[in-house]
Amino acid sequence: MASNVFGNPITDQTLRGLPEYKDKPVITATDRATVALNMKNAGNKDVNARKFVENLKERYGNGVSTLCLVYNATGGTLNFVLSHDWHGHIGESPYPQQIDNGQWGAYLHVHTSGAAVGSSAAVVYRGKNEGGTTCDWMFGWSNPWNRWGNDNTVYTEIREYRHYEDNNHWNYIQDKVEGSGLTHSDTWNGCVSTVATGSSTSPILQAILTLENAEGL
Repeated sequence: MASNVFGNPITDQTLRGLPEYKDKPVITATDRATVALNMKNAGNKDVNARKFVENLKERYGNGVSTLCLVYNATGGTLNFVLSHDWHGHIGESPYPQQIDNGQWGAYLHVHTSGAAVGSSAAVVYRGKNEGGTTCDWMFGWSNPWNRWGNDNTVYTEIREYRHYEDNNHWNYIQDKVEGSGLTHSDTWNGCVSTVATGSSTSPILQAILTLENAEGL
């Protein structure tokens, strides 16, 4: 398991160990997603992910940055597709390349040293909906250098396979990000993405990617 991914994968085998799924004839992606949502904080994996990204921030030092946590409750594996920077760049640790169901990924995005710009970017992960159709989850954030009248914002959406590999989308998405608020969510083709951030110059950003019919507590 990569150093920037936290928690044991939640699989069919995991569910077979639970009374409510022990004798279920077929375990679905929604079943796995539901258990992942309800075990989001199991084994201190959320705490460990946050400590990891806070340590990245401590080593980075002062300056605008975004401490990002992403949780996979899609019932399957999420794979990193691409990122797009408007301002700043990825920090010391890379974007998690693979996040299994029930795992947290963590990374730090930082402003460009010596430049009066903030931390603003988007990332795309690829997974599948309940029916097995490949979908791309995207979430982006704006953490501006100039705080006068500007607060942090986040935006998310889900689209079809390879949608974001067309560079023509990024100006539109930047407008959506900067026109949003501290929280945003999207539901598309049976998939759900929810993202939230704080108002500080180095906030925690939390993204939860899941399925529409998954039931979290």
